[in-house]
Amino acid sequence: MLKRVITLLLIFVFITITPLKALISLEEEEKIGKEVLQEVSRSLEILKDVEAVTYVNLLGELLSQKGVSFSPFNFRFFIIKDKTFNAFSVPGGYIFLNTGLFESLESEDELAGILAHEMSHNLARHVAKRIETIKKMQIATTAATLAAIFLGGGQAGQIVGITGTALAQTKLLAYSRMDEEEADRMGFEILTKAGFNPQAMARVFQRLSKESSFAIELNYRYLLTHPLPQERLNYLQNLAERSAIPFKDRYTLSGDPYYFLRLKARIRGEAEDSSDLILVLKAQLKEKDDPLLRYQLGIALMESRFFVEAEKELTTALKGLPSRDYFKLDLAELYFQKGDYVKAREILSALSFSKSGLGEILELKRKYLLARAYSETGELNQSYQIFKALDENKFLKQDPFFYYHFGLLCSRMELLGESHFYFGKYYENRGDFKTAVFHYKKALSFLQKDSKMYLEAEKKVKDLDRGKEKKVLP
Repeated sequence: MLKRVITLLLIFVFITITPLKALISLEEEEKIGKEVLQEVSRSLEILKDVEAVTYVNLLGELLSQKGVSFSPFNFRFFIIKDKTFNAFSVPGGYIFLNTGLFESLESEDELAGILAHEMSHNLARHVAKRIETIKKMQIATTAATLAAIFLGGGQAGQIVGITGTALAQTKLLAYSRMDEEEADRMGFEILTKAGFNPQAMARVFQRLSKESSFAIELNYRYLLTHPLPQERLNYLQNLAERSAIPFKDRYTLSGDPYYFLRLKARIRGEAEDSSDLILVLKAQLKEKDDPLLRYQLGIALMESRFFVEAEKELTTALKGLPSRDYFKLDLAELYFQKGDYVKAREILSALSFSKSGLGEILELKRKYLLARAYSETGELNQSYQIFKALDENKFLKQDPFFYYHFGLLCSRMELLGESHFYFGKYYENRGDFKTAVFHYKKALSFLQKDSKMYLEAEKKVKDLDRGKEKKVLP
């Protein structure tokens, strides 16, 4: 499946680039990035936790708005279920983070440092320059080197069958030392201008560099494409030391260290095998009764659908953790997953969050979960009104599961045109364009002509059909 991603990327590189151009255009970068996203969505498992995805995108938006003077890209961030520490960016401002990356990060500021670094590679158009170099090489070699650059080598390299020659040439095509220093410098500027700890980027890189080369090869795929010689580590530290900003993590977005720790626990509980994680956490709790570990155990038990034990562990954990309303969201989610929709609705209805910063993330999750709870208790109109309002949220537009639940609700309400329309969006975001076109066409047979939704569905059919005709499949 990864081979298909690389092959598709390769096709677009060679179709869109001509020898007269020094770099591919921004429009071509966006086209490549969008197609890669669709392939990743179809082939790999992307985290569907709306809270985690919104958090990462808001963090990236904050960095872009406060730390970047001008950007030709509308950055979008996605989380892939993979236990290795890795992050990579593709043309067009599409940035992918592995769930394993969060395990090695200790604060929001460190995550912001990784995002700023990846954003800088896009802003400096390092990827576009690599592609310009790649086009001068033979296609067979290029597929292997692209795998090493965009997916970090290692297991990905084995899947696409990197040859010895390709591995040797990878060193010529990966980010150069100059690229990395430029990304460090730009990323550092973005990080500090946005109000984060200037030492955060250097700190996380220094922590990773202390691991053995064997551990790096197994778990830190990021370092295979972002090498960290001592000179670069010294350079990062010197940048930080010259800053007038104190070495203190700021948590500029969330304003709350516990929120980041909670988010890490949630991501781990959703990304790892729950049965194995439960055993590990129970063993750790025997050695040390830590409320955060117990909270993580509660989340893992919920993911495994052991609801009675999950409720016990979560309620016990919350007694030892700071009083925060976002922990009540977790209890509401537990009752929803358990099937106690009335209790979930009662908790959610009693909560209210602000409309900025962390509050925006939590309020989005609250409303999303409340809409689904209303649907399950038969209060369809209340559910519909919330779903309709959430449909305008930019962070949900790439979430296929939002449209799946909205489509189901519309079907129950016998709003068949809207139901097919939202199912069309669901399958389009999953990369299943054939099924998406089917639903968009069905929507046209039910919707009122010239309505906004009709015109959008009509355009979707034309665009997707045109895309299928032009696409050269691997």
